[in-house]
Amino acid sequence: MEEMNMIKMIVSDVDGTLLSHGYINPKCIESIKKAQAKGIEFVVASGRDYYGVTSILDPFDIKCSMILGNGAQYCNKNGEVLMNCYLDKEKLKEILPIFIEHQTPYMIFTTNGFYSTLKPEVVRDRFAYRGKVRFGNKMEDFLPGGPMSDSPACQIQQFDSIDEFIKRDLEIIKVEAFSHDADEIQRVLPYFKDMKNIAYLSSYPDNVEITNEYAQKGLILEKVIDQLKIKKEEVIVLVSLNVFLILLRQTTLKKLFKKKLIKLFQVVKMELLVKLLNML
Repeated sequence: MEEMNMIKMIVSDVDGTLLSHGYINPKCIESIKKAQAKGIEFVVASGRDYYGVTSILDPFDIKCSMILGNGAQYCNKNGEVLMNCYLDKEKLKEILPIFIEHQTPYMIFTTNGFYSTLKPEVVRDRFAYRGKVRFGNKMEDFLPGGPMSDSPACQIQQFDSIDEFIKRDLEIIKVEAFSHDADEIQRVLPYFKDMKNIAYLSSYPDNVEITNEYAQKGLILEKVIDQLKIKKEEVIVLVSLNVFLILLRQTTLKKLFKKKLIKLFQVVKMELLVKLLNML
């Protein structure tokens, strides 16, 4: 009870934690609102973009600050970007040819839309099929007017020249490649192992997300709590076991842990949070 009264911030991942198999437990929603009512800051930390998070939380009338693009952006509850760590556009000259050569579908998340050298309908259909295989989504949900028609994969703008694209007035949040076949993604991962100035991780075996090497949830969270003058022991981080293991595998984080420059936040499962908040 005393320890819970010390908590000033709760940070939750989305996929596999807050959202499980496309479903949010009503008890989790109740617990989040209860925490916010008690003045506890609730923060979402996700690889998703702003729409990807708000489309989940808005139906439950939950407004909160967000760490997006795996740490590329930190937004307040109004969607204003307060911190950023964007990918150097020149890195696209190294990244994109790998996906193009292996015919791996991908999309670029930017501060001004979503892009690919692939035809928009190809990205949409390949993403929809992956959703059907992995999550049981319906292909038609991604067609115009469908419930998923506002997702990034359905808003792709095609470009031809990488050199021309990097001159545009926009910033790169992340590059995401995906497939219904996990082996297709696993074949391209070795190409990124020694690539400089990037970080990459997979939310699932059938996708990979590439960002600036310092665009990592744990690193931007450090800056956020420092700015808000919150101590690490006053923060609870909610992640699934799979996500936590991914975080530990990130090269930059491992180095920081070894150098003891940062400490582990308290990590718990969403189910435990529900029980803890019910004690308040």
